[in-house]
Formats: sequence, structure tokens, C-alpha cells
Amino acid sequence: MMSEAVSPSVALYPLPEIYEQSRRFAVTVQGRPVPVIAFLTEKDYDYAHFSFSGKITVTIEIAEPIRDFQISPLAFGMEGRVDGNRLTFQLEESRYLIIKINGYKELVLAADPWEDFAPDPAGSGVCHLVNRYHADPTGQKPATQALQQAIDEAGAAGGGIVYVPSGVFTVGNIVLKSQVTLYLQGGAVLRATGRRQDYTSHFRKESLSMDGTWFITTEPGSENIAIRGRGTIDGNGSHMRLAEGFLNNLIVPLGTASFLIDGIIGRDAGLWALIPTRSKHVTIRNYKAFQSLVHYENDAMDINECRQVAVEHTIAISEDDPYSVKTWSKTTDISRNWPGEPQAAEEVVFDDVVAWTSCAAFKIGMGVEQPQRKVTFRNGYVYQTSRAIAVHHRFGTAPTEDIVFENIDIEQVIHRRNGPYWLQLEIEDAGRGTGPVRRITLRNIRVRDAGLRPSKLRGSETPAGRQIIEDITFERICMPGRNAPAATLDEMQLADRDLYAGAAVLPAVEPGKQ
Repeated sequence: MMSEAVSPSVALYPLPEIYEQSRRFAVTVQGRPVPVIAFLTEKDYDYAHFSFSGKITVTIEIAEPIRDFQISPLAFGMEGRVDGNRLTFQLEESRYLIIKINGYKELVLAADPWEDFAPDPAGSGVCHLVNRYHADPTGQKPATQALQQAIDEAGAAGGGIVYVPSGVFTVGNIVLKSQVTLYLQGGAVLRATGRRQDYTSHFRKESLSMDGTWFITTEPGSENIAIRGRGTIDGNGSHMRLAEGFLNNLIVPLGTASFLIDGIIGRDAGLWALIPTRSKHVTIRNYKAFQSLVHYENDAMDINECRQVAVEHTIAISEDDPYSVKTWSKTTDISRNWPGEPQAAEEVVFDDVVAWTSCAAFKIGMGVEQPQRKVTFRNGYVYQTSRAIAVHHRFGTAPTEDIVFENIDIEQVIHRRNGPYWLQLEIEDAGRGTGPVRRITLRNIRVRDAGLRPSKLRGSETPAGRQIIEDITFERICMPGRNAPAATLDEMQLADRDLYAGAAVLPAVEPGKQ
């Protein structure tokens, strides 16, 4: 008996009034127009967002005939058809794509999976931000008090859902409470006011000589908190940084347990954006991190001193590191007011993640004041970078160990910020001592572009002592222009090397398996 074909379903979301419609791209899905947002500056990108199930047809139209195009990640093998000024292709599963047409800036297509959690706005245990708490959905009047009241009352009742409908809600600092789900409907935006006086100053970033705030955070000691939906959390960070001289961390799960982010867009933080901190059992899924490609120190996602973290099916775009793991001390500027004691980062997995950056795409460090162990990057896709894979032990004396990079596809290593080279395994003394780096595995890495400079495998030797990088395993590293995996460090362009031991390059085929 033949199974019936599943009819496609598409969910589209309104264009928030505060955002500018793209002047370059028109996108349709199954013949229905999708809003395309022009993000921040001409040096950034445009993006479109929708959810779907089944097999769909996507069409992108520009104002002139299409001469050339590229759909990244290339590893997906997406095929498109050009008809004049239209590019058409099909999708059967959720993908986060970066599309380059002619000489235009990129279009990011965030094609989310069909939403499996969409509460009834009038359902039991649902606190509707507008209908019940009378928040202004136009963004003209602050909604801070209404949103915080809804969260507090849901928490006090033993848990519930705070429902944020489509619209723009300007808010100050928000603290999430145990057992509360913050749900953002598609088209909903929680946006920072842009005024420094509306925020508590939580930290100082000495390298920028600026103070900053935790925009949306959790109550320390909390548990079972979620942020879900298809809406946007917007830090308005570029404005606050330039006009107000003030920074924000966008979303800060702080000292919490069993925390979930699923489906939302995190946009325009002035500093590091999504930073789970001293927390455990954290899941980040279907998350879109849209940061500026202009401002440095704007990491998209930093896992700080957390245990048991799963990052699944995400895209992160930022000038600075899109994905990194860090550990700090009690005296480090940004961590000075974090509650609790410094702790290790361990059992962190990044799986099915897309990166675009001018800095390091998948990174361990630079802060290693506490141990970092059992961290895995797998099924990772790098669009542009200065260093695709980096273990950079620069601040601290704790060990970095048992790190795995596997099934990574690297497209363009072109940016010159501390690059461009595809791999950095380095211990560097920045005046805070050095620590060991050991048991690092790189497996099934396709390097389409290795960069213009030799990659690094370097330990450290100073008057205070010597640190050697130990037990590095390379397995099936495919370099540009070669039909077979690299068999030596030189073939991997690891020419900038010193103070290492146990660097093994495994054969492409195990003996007896031919």
C-alpha cells in the first residue's frame, strides 16, 4: 500500500514595523511572499524567516538577471534553477542557508522546522501580555512592568506560560523565574529601549572601557525555564553601544538548571549575545543568532562555565566568535558579579551548527581560568572565517582536554583578524600563566579553503615554564586540491608549529578494511 504524500505546510510571520524591508530580495515560499529584513548596515546581510513541514519550493527574485549564485553551506548540496531574475530550489527539511547572488550582499534564509510548541493564547495557565497585562504592542510605551509582572505571577502560581503576541514591546531588564516559559509568537519582538538609564549596570568591559547589562536573565538558583516560539529578542545593541556607550549581553541564563531556548531569533547585542553562565542542563535548539559583522567583541554564543549543554541546529553570525566555550576567575571583569563560584565547563556539544564570522568559528578559549573538558563540535559548517577551528589557551592555567571536532566543512578562510588560517591549536602566555592542552581530536574535516597563512600547532615556552600541546589526533583531513586525506602535518599546512608531542595522523583506511 502506497503512503500518501504529505501536503506542505508553511507558517509566515509579519514584518515588525521597526524593521526595514529588504530592497534587494523578494522571497516566496509555495508562492506566498515572505518578509525579508534588511539587517543593520550595508556591510551586514538581509534575512528571511519562516517555518514549514513537507516539501516546499522557495523562490528568490532580484531586480536584474541572475548571473551567478551560491547556496551555502555547500556541504548540503543544494541545487537551484535560474530563470531570468529568479532562483528556485526545494527544501524537505529545516535548513539555515546563506545565499550569494551576483555581487549582492548575502541573504540568510532561516527555514525553521514546523513549530511543535504553540500554546493557545487563551488557554489555561497562559498569561497573555496584551489581553491580561495590557502591554503596548506598538513599542511606544515601555512594557517592562507588564512583562515582569506576568513572569512573577506565573512563577508564584507554580509555573505557566507568558505569551507575547506579534508586535513590538520595548523593555528594560527582565528576570525569568522557575517553571516559567516565555513564549514569543512569530512576529513578536522584545526590544531594548536603547536608553542607558533604563538598565542596571551589571559589569564593566575593560577592553572597551564600557559598562553593560544583562538584558534578559534568570533568577540565580532557578530551574525549568524556557524561551520558545518564533519571535525575536532584540538588544538594540549597536545603537546603545555607539550612542549611549553602554553594552548588553542579550540572554543570560545565569546560575540556572534545565534551561531551554527553542526557535527564537536573538538579534543585535552590543556585546556577547547568548551566554549561558554557571548553569547545567542547558539546551539551545533552532536558534538564530544575528549579530553585526561590523562590531568586534560581539560573540554570538559563549558557553561560560556550564555543564551538560546541548546546542542543536543553529546558525550564528557575528564579527567576533559565533561559538565558543570560556571559563573565568572571580576577578575577571565580565564575570566579577556572576553569582556562585567559578567552575569547569564540561560535557558541551555543538551539533548541526552554521557559523559566519570575521574571527574564529568554532573556538575553545581564550579564557581557561577553570578546566574545559569533554567539548564536541560536530556537523559544523563554516561559511566565512579567519580561523575555522581554534583551541586558543591564552588566559589561565587550567587544562583544556578531551576536545573533539568532527564532520566539519570549511568554505572560506578569508578574513585577516588573527588569520587567515584554517586551524589554530595554540598555548599563548598573556601574563596570567599557561595551562595544558591535551587529547584533541580532529576527524572528517573538509577544508575547501585553508587560508593564506600556515596553520598553528604551538605550545608555549616562557621564563615561567613550558607547556606542550599533547596527544593530537588527525583523521581524514581533506585539504584543497587533494584527492586523498592528508597524511602529514605539512600536507595540512600546519607549518607554524613548535612545542607539541604525540601528533598522530591516522591512515585514511584502516589496515584490512580495503
